[in-house]
Amino acid sequence: MTENWHMNLKNKNREDLIAAAKELFIKESFLKVNVKDICSLAGISRVTFYKHFQTMDELVFEVQVEILENMTGSIQKASSAGMSGKEQLILMLNAWIEYAAAYPGYIRFILLFDLHYEAYETDLALKAKYEAFISREKEQHFLLHALETGMKDHSLRKDPAPLEIAQFIFTSMIALLQKICLTAGKEEKAGLQDIRIARRFAGMLIEHLSAEEIQ
Repeated sequence: MTENWHMNLKNKNREDLIAAAKELFIKESFLKVNVKDICSLAGISRVTFYKHFQTMDELVFEVQVEILENMTGSIQKASSAGMSGKEQLILMLNAWIEYAAAYPGYIRFILLFDLHYEAYETDLALKAKYEAFISREKEQHFLLHALETGMKDHSLRKDPAPLEIAQFIFTSMIALLQKICLTAGKEEKAGLQDIRIARRFAGMLIEHLSAEEIQ
């Protein structure tokens, strides 16, 4: 057996563990899921689990990072080159709402993760790793390109701190979507009224940021 085969198997085992954990965490609070549950669903031994993750907390962190990357990646795909910054932002905010409606469990997980790890002691190395990830994501914010493009093409009003605007949009949008997804319940998707509220809020953000707002 080649070294590549062993590496591919190792990577597959890790991916299978993350996928199984994500599935269980969405169905149940991650506080109720244990290593045995994850290994059983993934079809992988506990020995193999601990070759990849030293603790459950480490796996929970990995799931959070994967969900955030999946969400922001899906939102970014909604825009394309050649559009004005305003057009890009409109499509991205609508894609975000559609993502939350399709995957409410992911949105709930992001919230519960943040609440839990703010309230309880966690391995300092893991916290530092997560904070470094969040810091990189903020510096390379997934909304920043659309905002800067809009300020250059005059479809969005100029602001000396576009990164702060991007972070404000993220904080306000994710808070609203989390509230909607929590209200929807574990098995239900967001209702039409909730989606209309989210789209109305996104429209208000766009209206506020539009260059036409300048008198």
